[in-house]
Amino acid sequence: MAGLDLIAMQDLIQAHIETAFPNYEVVEDEILDDEQMLKEASRVKPFIVLRWHGLFRSPNNASFAGVRHDEYSSAVDVVLVAPNPRIAKVGLNMLMMALIGWQVPDGSQLVPEGGNSVFPVADDDGKPHTYLAVGTLGFQMNTSGIGS
Repeated sequence: MAGLDLIAMQDLIQAHIETAFPNYEVVEDEILDDEQMLKEASRVKPFIVLRWHGLFRSPNNASFAGVRHDEYSSAVDVVLVAPNPRIAKVGLNMLMMALIGWQVPDGSQLVPEGGNSVFPVADDDGKPHTYLAVGTLGFQMNTSGIGS
């Protein structure tokens, strides 16, 4: 694979995460509703959500060969859904430590962008019952295969 095929890059990253963390369900772009979430002892079983960013052109690395040879970047939000804030923070830390520096084929290494955050999700009564720990990993790519 070469170039600016963002979907192919996303598929490679997702496959790597699924292989590296086989005990976690990995879903794309959505937080499952209460009926869909797997439960253990009536608590949410932790799982991973990947939210993909779009393709962005780096203004600093324009190519004389044309826009298709410029450097581009994208990112993925890695979200760990868990039953309490501690499990969410520890789980996200484990994910980030394993993923930071992983070399995307035909791209750069995964690099953290911004900080990590933990958010509660309330039930109908306003009580937190699920926590989302969110971290973002960015990566670059171009038609030349950055970092190869």
